[in-house]
Amino acid sequence: MTTDKKKLLVLTPRLPYPVIGGDKLRIYHLCKALSRQYSLTLLSLCESQEEVDCELPDDGVFDRVERVFLSKARSYLNTLLALPTRTPLQVAYYRSRPFAAAVNRLLPSHDGVLVHLVRCAEYVRRSDKPRVLEMTDAISLNYSRVKQLKNARGLKSRVLSLEAKRLHDYERKIVDDFDLSVLVSQTDKDYLFPGSSAGNVMVCSNGVDLAGLPYSQRSVASRVLIFIGDMRTVQNEDMCHFFAQEVLPLLRKRADYRFRIVGSISPALAERFKAYDGVEVTGRVASVAQASADGAIGVCPMRIGAGVQNKILEYMALGLPVVTTSCGHEGLHAQADRDLLIADTPQEFVDRIVQLISNETAATEMAARARKFVEREHGWSRMVDPLLKRFDALLA
Repeated sequence: MTTDKKKLLVLTPRLPYPVIGGDKLRIYHLCKALSRQYSLTLLSLCESQEEVDCELPDDGVFDRVERVFLSKARSYLNTLLALPTRTPLQVAYYRSRPFAAAVNRLLPSHDGVLVHLVRCAEYVRRSDKPRVLEMTDAISLNYSRVKQLKNARGLKSRVLSLEAKRLHDYERKIVDDFDLSVLVSQTDKDYLFPGSSAGNVMVCSNGVDLAGLPYSQRSVASRVLIFIGDMRTVQNEDMCHFFAQEVLPLLRKRADYRFRIVGSISPALAERFKAYDGVEVTGRVASVAQASADGAIGVCPMRIGAGVQNKILEYMALGLPVVTTSCGHEGLHAQADRDLLIADTPQEFVDRIVQLISNETAATEMAARARKFVEREHGWSRMVDPLLKRFDALLA
């Protein structure tokens, strides 16, 4: 069957399936919206043979999918070779000659290209096709915050500090080679382009899949504190260590509070968290709604990172009252003390959580307001409509 839809090539550094984790959710829903108007070809790097061979769902988002294997050994070598240069290490990490060859083969038959994250920007920065860079976060802002942590030390911290400077320079310059670049929040845009209009950079916030996250009124009596997130990221691991080490022990002196971590996690890290008193680890689940069905409160103790946190939007959609840090609240236009509560120190977390547990009526009312907030402000169609209009203009 022929189609007169214009064709977009989508480049991703990681296979967006299964659709779990903030970065995968975002690019998937952007592509799902774009697929209503364009024919999409996905070209994705894969770090395992299992990803290369796995069966993908017949969801109608991509008309064609190609995958290129990039071994971790090759990526580590790429990173080592980049150390003496000014290239961001994560850009070097995703370098692949077979991937570059696939881009060069596919691009001529497409009308434009959507690149997910700066990690894949090099592959098309010199192309004459319409180019859109889905940056998501100002990653340099995320990394620069590692240095602010009291316990920031070791090789990983030093590498992230080095990477923050390289990325900041790279992120500011790379947008000049794209027709349009997209960030998830005004905070990220202001960090990279202070005092500048940066007309070829737009803000497109995260949405939430309301149909897949049914609202339910909670009973706070369970004292189960929910954390949803991919535990393969530095910021999520830091959040959970902070909460398990510094907040949960204070809560458990008062009552039988439990902290449940829901999301992909390595077996070794899962065992480390299970060693904390009162911590439960589910690993990857088929439904976060089911895994958090008995949850009382959703927590986002974010200290490093950037952008709009999907986990907060998911808590709100599910009816979980939210306690987050000032950092987690950034970029989210929800009203503090009305739609969610803010806590930045261990004692503040304890106070806010106990406040909700001791007043179930107030907790329920706040959760109901939060659900209305995400329905009003963060449905995916509302989020991506302005971006679709920019695409239409570029490809007209």
